Amino acid sequence: MWSFLISACACTTPVNLSDDPLQDRPYLNTWNHPTERSTQNVAACNGKVHVAWFNSDTWSHYGRLYYRRSVDGGRTWEPKVVLAGPRDFGQELWVECSGDTVVIAYEVDAGGGNVDIKYRVSEDGGATWGPEQSPITSYTSYNQEAPSVALNGPVMHLAWADNRPVFLISFYNVYYKRSSNLGSSWTSDDLQDLSDSPIIKVDPARPSNVHLWFMTYNTTEKRAKYRRSTDGGATWSSTVDMSGQNAGGSGFYSRPIGSMDVYNNVIYYMWVDERFGNKEVLYKRSLDGGSTWLGPSNLSGTPTKSWNPFVKAAPTGEARLYWMDSLDGDWEIVCKITTNWGNSWSSLQRLTDNSAHDGAVSVAYDDGYWHIVWSSDVSGNYEVYYATDPCPTGEGDDLSVSEGERTGREEVLVSGNRLSLVGEGRYEIYAYDGRLVRKGEVRGRKEVTLKRGVWFVKFRGKTRRVIVR
Repeated sequence: MWSFLISACACTTPVNLSDDPLQDRPYLNTWNHPTERSTQNVAACNGKVHVAWFNSDTWSHYGRLYYRRSVDGGRTWEPKVVLAGPRDFGQELWVECSGDTVVIAYEVDAGGGNVDIKYRVSEDGGATWGPEQSPITSYTSYNQEAPSVALNGPVMHLAWADNRPVFLISFYNVYYKRSSNLGSSWTSDDLQDLSDSPIIKVDPARPSNVHLWFMTYNTTEKRAKYRRSTDGGATWSSTVDMSGQNAGGSGFYSRPIGSMDVYNNVIYYMWVDERFGNKEVLYKRSLDGGSTWLGPSNLSGTPTKSWNPFVKAAPTGEARLYWMDSLDGDWEIVCKITTNWGNSWSSLQRLTDNSAHDGAVSVAYDDGYWHIVWSSDVSGNYEVYYATDPCPTGEGDDLSVSEGERTGREEVLVSGNRLSLVGEGRYEIYAYDGRLVRKGEVRGRKEVTLKRGVWFVKFRGKTRRVIVR
């Protein structure tokens, strides 16, 4: 059973989105365990939440690609639909949206031990989907893997890993291409570096700035790397070695698995290595769009193994880092939060607390709400779970679930968009971004009308979260 904590990691009880007797995972590998980069299987835009995952029997890669959406910010969910399959898949997928445009890219088995990248596009917020397409038409006898997509209106940026021969030698390299018309036509394949497992991000506030996370993983080097473009992907900077040393560890734990996100030139760059004597999540930050970097610093700081970080940034200056940690001998999902553009981070908080294997977490942000998706075998087989959090708070805040609270002599009630304060004392109401929007005195009872959103009400020495939907 779940032991779910009302914390700043998430505020709602998890919803089982897959709910069937087969294995449902956003990453097709043993133990649902991403090994090279974060896997993004949730995106949220215009109040709609989009989630995709693989469904298979036992541990095979044969199955279906499922999609499910919510059109009311995660409150209710439409039935799941099959976007591809049954067929043999690779092991990774990527979900991205911009407005009502949604793209899902995924790997399929091309036969002969090779993998190809396919994608599907919806231009009506996931209501209908275009046909399956392939962005890469050459070298199909080799592997095209690890697709990552970034969108800015009709402009689609694609990065992937490819082992086509370069100078007659077959190594994995990171490639990039873009389309200005949602995939109707593409630029040529642009080789970036001798590397693997890319993550591509567009700065929503500065869409000409495109950022690329990737890693090198070979017999001599296991490091996290970075490149950027300031002209929409036309040209790219040279490669920056972000980690500066090999990740350490053995097997797939020797990879510097990581994540990255950006908003308004503030970049949060994460990876995992063992420089502090343990498998930890390391963090670098740029305040100038990747020209210079601060760090590294250790963000996880646990005595156990930290793995599979996923970071997401919001326009408000808040960012969230989620990762898997072997806290209790099994894998749990935990998080840390910054509300000041990465200057400081909260203490560690749990999203899960059970004896199951919880992993492959990814996060989206839209209109004040955080949407968290992960996979867990807490039910006996892997399922895809969803929770939302409209309550970013500082440490020590008293979280009270809206719709009603009575504590001693005072009463705080929410009915629709009306807040009722009963008691004696001063009150202050703050907007999501920390602005004081109203204050006053309560002498017996006070009625306040609030707009839709997330508010923080300070009354009689306590801070409460108020959600108006």
